[in-house]
Amino acid sequence: MSKHTIAIIGGGIIGSFVAYFLARSGRAGDIAVIEADPSYQRASTPNGAGGVRQLFSRPENIQMSNFSIRFYREFAQTIAVDGEAADIDFNQRGYLFLVGAQGAKQLETNFSRQVQEGINVQLLDRTELAQHYPSLGLGDIVLGCLSPTDGTITTRLALKHLRHKVERLGVSYITARVTALETALKTSGKRVQRAILDDGNVVEADLFVNAAGAWASQISEMVDMYLPVQPMCRVKHFWTCEEEIEPLPLVKDESGLFFRPQDGGFIGGRPSFEIKPGFSFLPEHTETHQYFHGYFDRTVRPLLTTRLPAFQCAQNSQSWTGHYAQNTLDGNMILGPWLNELPNFYVACGFSGHGIMHAPAVGLALTELILDGHYSTMDLERMSYRRIIENKPYSEEGII
Repeated sequence: MSKHTIAIIGGGIIGSFVAYFLARSGRAGDIAVIEADPSYQRASTPNGAGGVRQLFSRPENIQMSNFSIRFYREFAQTIAVDGEAADIDFNQRGYLFLVGAQGAKQLETNFSRQVQEGINVQLLDRTELAQHYPSLGLGDIVLGCLSPTDGTITTRLALKHLRHKVERLGVSYITARVTALETALKTSGKRVQRAILDDGNVVEADLFVNAAGAWASQISEMVDMYLPVQPMCRVKHFWTCEEEIEPLPLVKDESGLFFRPQDGGFIGGRPSFEIKPGFSFLPEHTETHQYFHGYFDRTVRPLLTTRLPAFQCAQNSQSWTGHYAQNTLDGNMILGPWLNELPNFYVACGFSGHGIMHAPAVGLALTELILDGHYSTMDLERMSYRRIIENKPYSEEGII
């Protein structure tokens, strides 16, 4: 049995950023991260699109993204080990949201909120959009919002370098799967005491953090904690196009379609809402494989061609799956302890596709909450488990 001050279940980008800020504080004691798959072949982080944006409606999400973008901008130097830069291909090509007449009022409202938070954003009407991006199809579009300092990272590189840095800071990564959590009644109340691993070992800790992403509900069920979080399969594509297209930001519209330039081609897709919640890995998951056979041509291409006519010639060369940890209550993260039940059991989950863009901010915020008992840098109290208990959704408004 190994004994630690803090044990983090899940070594993806959320769990690793929590470990990083805890270790960097010098006040967290001995930290362990329990990760079942050190190759991260099926983890959500490496399969993410890598977008980092500030185009949100809720101030907490705007603030987290603002912090994270500044962190990713300095990532290569901040996370460097032995003077070797931790390059993550951070590219501030910008984000562009496009809406029709029905979505214009909400986009304007969100724009005002972003301006209040000090974000560099621009509203563009159809004429201005056509001047800036002549390749776009704008027949159904009346308004766009451009955030020029938003960007993208290469997620696999970010996780690789971050884990290396965290280990250098003295955090131990344990390769195993948690199969059970044991609780005990202490003088201070009921607490999680140890994690039982699939290799027969036991990890004991004073405090546990559930950062297991799409698997978070499975972990919380071990202590009878309800989390409205489900794995949702999302498929992304890489395609090329022979026609010349001007430099574009990441473009997203109300249909859920998104695309951005990448390595001489484009990465993007459209959420496959028809797929039921659950884990669906291509190609071995038969139902998913059959469903997505021809999905690009059947569903994605028509949307792409409407939004950018030159994509009629798009040649899809690769498709892959990843999983959102979807918060079915409101699509926003759940952060903090299990209130009134297990005060030493924290969750950081339910990011619903926004985990990569919020991970640095979450790592800092949760570190403040654990070590100081309150938030200092940004107030994330609205993201606590309390709204789950009270069934009070706190959803994003507009394009999500």
